[in-house]
Amino acid sequence: QKIIRQSNVTERSLVTTCRLLNSSRSDDNPNGFTIEGFTIIENKDLQTIKR
Repeated sequence: QKIIRQSNVTERSLVTTCRLLNSSRSDDNPNGFTIEGFTIIENKDLQTIKR
C-alpha cells in the first residue's frame, strides 16, 4: 500500500485475514458477501520518502 501525501510518500505493509460469507445481494450489499472475523495481522511502514 502506498500513501501519497503532500510532504512524503509512505509504503506500508498491510496484512489482514477474514471470512467471506455468501449473502443476498441488495442495494446496501451489491456484491453479496458478508465479512466476518476481520483481523489486522500486520500494519507497519516499510519506507517513507520525502517529496
